[in-house]
Amino acid sequence: MLFTLMKKAKEWLKGDLFWILLVLAASVLAILPFFRAGFYTFSDEPHIANLYEMTRGFAAGQFPPRWAPDMSFNYGYPLFNFYYPLPFYLGALFHFICKTSLIWSLKLVFLLSVPLSGIVFYFLLRKFFRQQASFSGAILYMFTPYRAVDLYVRGAVGEMWAFVLIPLVFLAFWNLMEKARKQNLVFAALSLAGLILAHNLTAIIIVPILITFCLVFSCLKDKPLRSMIWSIGGVLGGLSISAFYWLPAILEKKYIQSGTPFNPFDHFPFIKQLILPSWGYGASVWGPNDQMSFQVGVVNLLVLVLSIAFIFIARKKMNKEKIFLGIFILVLFGGSLFLMNIRSWFIWKAFPLGSYIQFPWRLLMLTTFSTAFLTGYLETLKNKTAARTLLVLVPFLAILLTFNYFRPAKIMEVNDDYYLNRFFINRLSAGERSDLSRDYLNYSEDYLPLTIWTKKRPDSLPKEKIAIEPGVINYQAISPIKYLAEAKTSEPARVYFHNYYFPGWVATIGGRPAQIDINDPHGNMVVEVPAGTHQVLFVFAETPIRKAGNWLSLLSIIVCGLLCLRVNFSTRRVKTMVK
Repeated sequence: MLFTLMKKAKEWLKGDLFWILLVLAASVLAILPFFRAGFYTFSDEPHIANLYEMTRGFAAGQFPPRWAPDMSFNYGYPLFNFYYPLPFYLGALFHFICKTSLIWSLKLVFLLSVPLSGIVFYFLLRKFFRQQASFSGAILYMFTPYRAVDLYVRGAVGEMWAFVLIPLVFLAFWNLMEKARKQNLVFAALSLAGLILAHNLTAIIIVPILITFCLVFSCLKDKPLRSMIWSIGGVLGGLSISAFYWLPAILEKKYIQSGTPFNPFDHFPFIKQLILPSWGYGASVWGPNDQMSFQVGVVNLLVLVLSIAFIFIARKKMNKEKIFLGIFILVLFGGSLFLMNIRSWFIWKAFPLGSYIQFPWRLLMLTTFSTAFLTGYLETLKNKTAARTLLVLVPFLAILLTFNYFRPAKIMEVNDDYYLNRFFINRLSAGERSDLSRDYLNYSEDYLPLTIWTKKRPDSLPKEKIAIEPGVINYQAISPIKYLAEAKTSEPARVYFHNYYFPGWVATIGGRPAQIDINDPHGNMVVEVPAGTHQVLFVFAETPIRKAGNWLSLLSIIVCGLLCLRVNFSTRRVKTMVK
């Protein structure tokens, strides 16, 4: 009996489940503060407001949600036409299905990203390395200083989910190049679409790297042309599935004023900041006195040095793919390091990287990925005892040296209304409030670029959402994106709708389309009504561009579903014939 149990335990230890459970257990150390009441302070606290607007969008029947109705003194804003939506989809799902508060919904989005990133990274490494090496790399991937910066300093929810999807994308496309199958094509397309929706800025960085990755490693396959064609299919599939988001974001960007509040040339980290351990909960500023950490990580740099040596020493014992993969990852690390240095300014100036990526130190995402991946090469050490010792030390030191980073600067005993009071003029979790928020009057929304029709950001709440001059008007908000008014006037009049104009807003008078004029300086809407009594309707609808993106995404998802169904049907048919 004892012998049988020992045998089963040994088999279990050899399997992946044991190591995955270890990854899960270790990840708890990084997310312990989330289980305390209240919420902690971080840079991107408006994410709470974004999540609230996402729930308002779904509740109003927007699918997909695009318009955030309560921003800018209730003038609204096309937030999710441009801002990455996936983390807020997840948060809204938790809010509606699990009935969690906004705070806990966002907490769940944050904390789930950590263990999932470790598990996905483990499976990526398992394509090339044994269990212990894969486990060590997954731990380093979770316990790297920049991960703590994203989680507890910046609160960068999009990047947190990008850390989940980056290894998933490379795993999916490697599988696709390895075996050109329909299910692998679907997996690759869905993973890339997920990355685009999770964090568009990361996708801008990763897609060129992914295409290069596919071109290089397709050439090493038995059927390079076939691998290349299927990889291109995976990229096109990912773009098609996510078209409902990126197509309007690109083609309707011309309706938003250009520019970014962040100058990338003010945010190049110094070499010493990348190497020397440091920590802080402040902001990124010009010069070497930043109040947040840009360190690559002590263990990460140690792994980098050792892996270079081990790849060189063991190159004759590794297959061609593994050698090229190591070189590719090393080049990725070196390129990332160079682009974070001020000496790469000419590249940033030649290409519009700054207006999108904003912060050069954002490329610490790539140094985190590459050094964690290189951990796998430590198993190539000829002395197996020394290799196993290193693979124990890496996760141990990674956790030991970064554990104190994985905690917030301050936790506050607050509820949803604390944030809604800060980020909206008259919204609370129970609905519209009768008085105005003094905190909101001191809050700036400068991070939201204005529409091209807006010359001045509103600085007060209009007395009425809809007004008329001259005459009398009564109105009701059927939903945050649909308003019905009854206008009574003895002469031609102007109906003012205190809402930013943006393509998609349409007006009708008595059921007939009406021309919308733009009112200065806020860029809100005005329609002319003739004398008499008329019903005026304002509705936010999808533009032809958005409809095209929606249909392309829907058709792509249907095709993916049909491919999966066909694969399952074929598999069952083969099994039946065998029986």
